[in-house]
Amino acid sequence: MDAPAGSVAQVALPVALATPLTYSIPADLEGRITPGHRVKVPLRGRSAFGFVLSVGPASELPSDAAGMNLREISGLDPEEVVLTPDLLELTKWIATYYVAPIGQAIEAAVPRSIARPPRTKKGEAPAQEDLATHPDPRAHHLDLTEDQTRAVARIEASLNARDGQTYLLHGVTASGKTEVYLRAAETALDQGQGVLFLVPEIALGTQIIGRIRERFGERAAEYHSQLKPAVRRKTWWDARRGRVRFIVGARSAVFLPVENLGLIIIDEEHEPSYKQSETPRYQGRDTALMRARIAGAVTIMGSATPSLESFTNARSGKYTRIDLPQRIDARPAPTVTLVDLRSRGTQTEESPCGIAVRGGGDHAARDPLSGYLLERLQAVLAAEDQAILFLNRRGFATSVQCHDCGFVFDCPRCNVVLTHHSSEGCLRCHYCNHTLAVVASCPDCQGNRFDFRGVGTQRVEAAIKEHLPEARFLRMDLDSTRKRGELARIIKDFEAGDADILLGTQMVAKGFDFPRVTLVGVINADREMGLPDFRGQERAFQLLTQVAGRAGRGDKTGEVIFQTYMPEHHVIRAAARQDYESFWQQEMSEREPLGYPPVSRLANLLFDGPDESAVIRRATAEADLLRSESGLTLLGPAPMPLSRLKGQFRWHITLLGPQVRRITEVLHGVVRRAREAGSRGVRVQVDMDPASML
Repeated sequence: MDAPAGSVAQVALPVALATPLTYSIPADLEGRITPGHRVKVPLRGRSAFGFVLSVGPASELPSDAAGMNLREISGLDPEEVVLTPDLLELTKWIATYYVAPIGQAIEAAVPRSIARPPRTKKGEAPAQEDLATHPDPRAHHLDLTEDQTRAVARIEASLNARDGQTYLLHGVTASGKTEVYLRAAETALDQGQGVLFLVPEIALGTQIIGRIRERFGERAAEYHSQLKPAVRRKTWWDARRGRVRFIVGARSAVFLPVENLGLIIIDEEHEPSYKQSETPRYQGRDTALMRARIAGAVTIMGSATPSLESFTNARSGKYTRIDLPQRIDARPAPTVTLVDLRSRGTQTEESPCGIAVRGGGDHAARDPLSGYLLERLQAVLAAEDQAILFLNRRGFATSVQCHDCGFVFDCPRCNVVLTHHSSEGCLRCHYCNHTLAVVASCPDCQGNRFDFRGVGTQRVEAAIKEHLPEARFLRMDLDSTRKRGELARIIKDFEAGDADILLGTQMVAKGFDFPRVTLVGVINADREMGLPDFRGQERAFQLLTQVAGRAGRGDKTGEVIFQTYMPEHHVIRAAARQDYESFWQQEMSEREPLGYPPVSRLANLLFDGPDESAVIRRATAEADLLRSESGLTLLGPAPMPLSRLKGQFRWHITLLGPQVRRITEVLHGVVRRAREAGSRGVRVQVDMDPASML
């Protein structure tokens, strides 16, 4: 049958289809449908919604659609274009770079819940009136340091020139990066430009949001998953219609259709939470950089501990580096003491790098608080100051083992041991949430003596209650913040001085500014370095440096204590000195011989399924094919470090190469073969630029 006359449209649907579908445009919609429109179409006996990618005459149909009796588009919903040209280009890039179906890339940018505009309330003020109602933001200005003044001047020059520069704002903790961001945002708004301000996790960015609200009022809006769907939809459409030009939000805010986008700010650009864990597995930071390139916008990426990729790009000249090497108000950096947990002595000595090292004293496996840390905590309480204790492991004990036969309670669905949670009286898997009530006897030998090994935040909490019963403390981890609003309450209470000690996991390392905190104690500074991931040392350095930076942000000098079994390790020493340059040089010297990023580009192919032998066969067959045709460096196939997760066996192949284009070509071929072969009980997933190899 001949192709229909008239026009046709390529439509992307939010399902895992390899290519868009072609539909004919009915006569009543001729000339009204353009790329970016959301349309209603028939699909497999039902109605579905998709987005128009292109429109053209039927004579230019792709070869696979020629001669077909095409179904018609049913209608427009809504009438106006939803996906702006720059966002359409961005989603096409995501689909190509992250090897994802175009429909799923668009779904990430425009979720179904916000695709239709909300009804406009009668008398709703236009954007211009909203902007005029807020007082002059300059009333909130802080005095700038010389370094901040130079940074602001340089960025403002780029905004004036609209030169699309990318800046890496490398500032030590408490150097005033946020004020530089806000000055740049003011300049952009004054010039009629839109601003996107990205933070890694919105619940942990409450202080920054508060400052933005105070400074910009109605001119700024939030966008993140914690908002009610109706609020998210209104914010999206307010941006689309020019009613709001300053958006602050988490990863997904990068897709908001901000009008005349001139500035993108990426706070704590190194944070792994910018990486999406599901298809499309986009990196929010890198997606923001592409968004800026498309829009010709200026970008500021800020961090005290930049990712190795960003710092390397700045050294090569791809980004422009701006340094803020001093804390504001000439505040001194906190003093750092390393407590060597291997030593029972209490003597203090100075290491060759100038850091004080003390013995652990009577520290024992049963007590996570060394004598020196307890001594300093007591001093904090006496001075009515505050302290933060950091341990990136929740629960009471990290494993439970039978004392008589050695049996260890592990998860039946994951390749991990169960964590003991004393407050809930259970053993729990932190990956699949499998829960086992604490048992009275060993299932192997029926013995009733158990060793509780390892330390979690609940165990530290018990130690605080034992040694410092007068202390008011708050615990901030995933277990204590499950209830909606609880995390914000904890932050507010600690900020108000309603607690003396804040104990938590990596949450407490996230850019908070608590002026009364004079002491930071790290219970186990070695933990992150033991992870089987090439980024483990980088992650450890970032966490230690960031959490140490929470001390001494007020009028008093801060103190930091790292409890460690490896006081001589270069990561511990560099974090103690807040010395990013020496860490970068050492880490690069270890990665270069192996060809790991940022020396080359990396992608991970994950194969999983309930039958391990089938997973191995599929992964091995794909590896053999890739070696014969790809021209890339292949590692594997091998079991993932977490080789079984939620009942699925997991194997992977790692691809390394200097050219990202070749890697993505190969990955698209893998996905095409997987689609043609069918699942056969094994799922194949692609992760370009993975944040974690676990």
